[in-house]
Amino acid sequence: MSPFFYGVFIFLPYPLNKRRQTVYKQNLILPNNKTVAIRVNPKCGKSTVASIVCYPHRGKHKPIINPARELERYGRVELTEEHEPDYRIAVVRDPVRRLCSAYLDRIVTKNRENLQKKIRSWSQFLAKLERLQNTSRDIAIHTTPQVRRLGTDASVYDRVFTTEQLSTEFLEYLEQIGGCAIPPIKFNTTEHTLERYTPVSARDREYIRELYDMDYRYWGSYFDGPVKK
Repeated sequence: MSPFFYGVFIFLPYPLNKRRQTVYKQNLILPNNKTVAIRVNPKCGKSTVASIVCYPHRGKHKPIINPARELERYGRVELTEEHEPDYRIAVVRDPVRRLCSAYLDRIVTKNRENLQKKIRSWSQFLAKLERLQNTSRDIAIHTTPQVRRLGTDASVYDRVFTTEQLSTEFLEYLEQIGGCAIPPIKFNTTEHTLERYTPVSARDREYIRELYDMDYRYWGSYFDGPVKK
C-alpha cells in the first residue's frame, strides 16, 4: 500500500509568513510529492488528524495516544528557504470547548501531575487556570491560546478547518490534494462527556472569552460559523 503522508506536524510558536519560508522546517509529504504544513494546537483534534494522516500505514482508524511519535515513524522532510510547503492548513477549535476538553483530559481522566488533589471541579479549574498555566507544564501546553501557533493572519493558510470538520471537509481536502482515498473516521472519545463534567455557565463563557480574547479576535469567525476560503 502506498503511503499517504510522510513526516510530522509543525509546532512553532511564531506566526506563519509566506515571505519567511524558513519557518517551515518540517512538512508532510503527499503521495504526489506535494508538501503540506498542518498547524493544530493540543486539544484541537490533533489525534484525529494524526489518525487520518496515518491511515494508509496502519490499515485502519483507531485512537492515537501520541500523535507526534506516531507520525515520526514515517520519516520527515527538512525544508530550506528554497522549498516552502505547497499547502498550508490550520485547525481551530472554539476556546470554550477546547478548555472543557483540556479539563476532562488532563485533570479528570489522565491526572498526570496529580492535580486532582487541588482541582476537584470544573469551577475550581477555571478559578485557578491562570495560576496553573504558570505552574503546570501539562496544563500550559494544552490551554495556551491558539494564536501562539496559528498566528493572527488566517490568509496565510490555504484552508482553515474546525475540529467539527475533521471527519468531513478536512478528510476530503486531504484526499483532493494528496490523490489518495481515505475512509471515513467516526470515533471521538470526549465530546459526549464534556457536558457532564464541565457545566459551563454564562459567567464561565464570559471569562473564557476575555482570557482568550486574541483567539476570538482573529479566529472568532471560524468558531461562530466555519468560513470556507
